[in-house]
Amino acid sequence: MSAPSPSSPHYRRIAEMLRLTLTSGALRAGDRMISARKLAEREHVSLPTALEALRCLEAEGLLVARPRSGYYIRQTSLPPSVETSRSPPGPVPVTLSAVARSLFSSAEARLVPLGAALPDPTWLPGDALQRALHSASRRLDAHGQSYSLPPGRVDLRTRIAARSAQWGARFGADDLIITAGATQALRLALRAVCQPGDVVAIEQPAYFGTLLLLEDLGLKALAIPTDPVEGLLLEPLADAIRCHRPAAVLASPTVQNPLGASMPVARKQELVALLEEAEIPLIEDDVYGDLVGDGQRPPACKAFDQSGNVIYCSSLSKTLAPGWRIGWIAPGRYHLQVLQARMAGDWAGAPLLEAAASEMLASGDYDRHLRRLKRRVAQGVLAVVARVEASFPPGTRVSVPAAGFLLWVELPQQVNALEVHRRALALGIGVSPGPLFSPAAGLTHFLRLNCANEPTPRLLNAVEQIGALCHELAVFTPDSPATR
Repeated sequence: MSAPSPSSPHYRRIAEMLRLTLTSGALRAGDRMISARKLAEREHVSLPTALEALRCLEAEGLLVARPRSGYYIRQTSLPPSVETSRSPPGPVPVTLSAVARSLFSSAEARLVPLGAALPDPTWLPGDALQRALHSASRRLDAHGQSYSLPPGRVDLRTRIAARSAQWGARFGADDLIITAGATQALRLALRAVCQPGDVVAIEQPAYFGTLLLLEDLGLKALAIPTDPVEGLLLEPLADAIRCHRPAAVLASPTVQNPLGASMPVARKQELVALLEEAEIPLIEDDVYGDLVGDGQRPPACKAFDQSGNVIYCSSLSKTLAPGWRIGWIAPGRYHLQVLQARMAGDWAGAPLLEAAASEMLASGDYDRHLRRLKRRVAQGVLAVVARVEASFPPGTRVSVPAAGFLLWVELPQQVNALEVHRRALALGIGVSPGPLFSPAAGLTHFLRLNCANEPTPRLLNAVEQIGALCHELAVFTPDSPATR
């Protein structure tokens, strides 16, 4: 690994020095890392600079943050990490709907929820949500049953803009449009900058909702290799831009779904600069960003956007209230196109839910909930990883996220993930098979597991049952009837 240049930012130089210390074996798994304050004193830098260096290593999966305790060396007894993805050459049409229909047909069944990427309903702040709804209902009176017209309630947009300013975003309330969740925000972004038949560069593997949107809008997917720790790889992206000139890049630089990868801050800056120079818009899906960090979250790509080329999309669906469908988009220089698309489609919002969401953000209830949620997520991830390690067949590899609650599991190659999914359904267990996350045939021996659930005996037993299914399928030969 090459040393950073003398012109590198201080935090990056410090992070590289700490990384060399970790890889040298001088510290063991479980050891406590130097505190940010002592690191700042030792390196003669500010406390925020020292914190940024430690957060870089956390994003790479080398450190884990413990609330009110500090940073620790991540345990190495976990299954080995998944390798960087390989992508099919060139743009391809997306044909995912048939697979998705077969999976969603059982969505109403009471399954052990290892499939859908949603937090445990018992982890949501039910009392606080009800208080916010009642308060908003009294305040709005009959107007709460009307429409919320685009761009959405100004009080909610003001609260979102204020929160985003904490991590460096450069947008205000007037730059935001409220949407029915992040999925609608992504749809609006794609409609604003793409025409049917255009090519969109995406991560490989990619969130299946992204693939469904591309298929529905008649767009082609250009899959870019993605590292399970550092996220979207910039060199293959630059090559793809030269060869195929995509109309847009759609990515989740912070807590990517399904890998859980987060790009280091410096590489986010490089991504923004690369696409600005190429005059290709970046559609940033940041629905998991609030789950990162113990305190102030790291910046999104939007924080480095000087020209409005980044279209920022997010929501409260993964952290607060999935059913409220509160999302938003900061379209930058594409604001007019996105607003027109919002008004031409499903344009009416729900004023009562928007007002209640605004109250949750203003009261501090959301931040208190986030602190509890992140602790629970960390415990859930460790519990599921330990059970995977104990129950899955030899050769299984796991991408353990530094933040977020998704686990990406690579099975032995002879294990067909769709068959695992089918047999798991018969046992009352939901899992998400790898083919759901690829625009082309592939990822057939991968699974995504949701760890945002209370690690009850029932849930952990379900993980063991999935492991047993994988053991069973791993021993079949290619000529076995079960694999034809």
